Amino acid sequence: MKKLNIVILAAGKGERMLSKKPKVMHEVMGKPLIGHVVERAKELSPVEIVVVTGFGREEVEAYLQNQNVNISVQTEQKGTAHALLTAEKFINGGDVLVLYGDVPLIEDSTLNDFLSFYSNFNSISFLTTQVGNPQGYGRVIMKNDEILDIVEDADATPEEKLVNEINTGICIIPEDCLPLLKLIEPNNKKGEYYLTDICKVAKKKGLNIKGCRHGESTEVLGINNKKELLNANITMRDRILDKHMLRGTTMLGRNIYIESDVIIGKETTVFANSYILGSTIIGDDVVIGPNTFIKNSRINSSVRIEGFAFIENSEIKKDTVVGVFSQINQDNVL
Repeated sequence: MKKLNIVILAAGKGERMLSKKPKVMHEVMGKPLIGHVVERAKELSPVEIVVVTGFGREEVEAYLQNQNVNISVQTEQKGTAHALLTAEKFINGGDVLVLYGDVPLIEDSTLNDFLSFYSNFNSISFLTTQVGNPQGYGRVIMKNDEILDIVEDADATPEEKLVNEINTGICIIPEDCLPLLKLIEPNNKKGEYYLTDICKVAKKKGLNIKGCRHGESTEVLGINNKKELLNANITMRDRILDKHMLRGTTMLGRNIYIESDVIIGKETTVFANSYILGSTIIGDDVVIGPNTFIKNSRINSSVRIEGFAFIENSEIKKDTVVGVFSQINQDNVL
């Protein structure tokens, strides 16, 4: 594979969220959706990461200002191919992986598998999946691993609407195929420049399009409403708990909320109904009693918190015992 660029499309309004907030700024386990996607992108060590903003760009760009990414603005909502072309000025050679800012559950292993699949063919490749109810999604018409066409839901025939192989939107475009984006025309009911129409353009030039199917649809599809947002939070919560348990933390129940940036040492025990948020760091051999709230604090090793405690923006020194119902905040050191 040539050098890799990553473009993250994050310009959409997300009308089904029924919110003034840009869709990609809704949070999963304390972090905006776009933050999770940027993290996955960085793990692939691309030469450039470009985030395309649009609706609510001020809020999105304020969050991204310290993320070491390029920002490209899509001032008019003219479709995904149009959005991708706005990022062109930041791409100086190399292939382009397209991700979406509303897909926070995508895992690094999935992206690495997709890149490995792509390296076998070096053809335009889309990540596909299957769902029970494909309504609203673009249908992928395939023969084995070759994509014959991708048809948006609004343009699908009754026969095509029965297809349950759908487009996740995630794709890789080889460097020499990037000029095809400018040949896409808005010949559809919405009058938009669909990125998926690169398949039609490429087919006319005799190029094959590949489809890589991913079995877990909820991981690779976007968050479109508050119900899906809740489900994503539950999935991410369980992933975080599993990660800490596999690293030696004892969790006394699944009803524990730990945000994604929290660090916990070994042999620490967390009782039920506890909330650990923000940039909290917890040392080894700590006991966190039930119904405890900790935010943006450092809990050093061998601390025992009896339970029902509130700790925020503070540090608890080694071997300290924090009594039940304690409230410690405003930069205290105990």
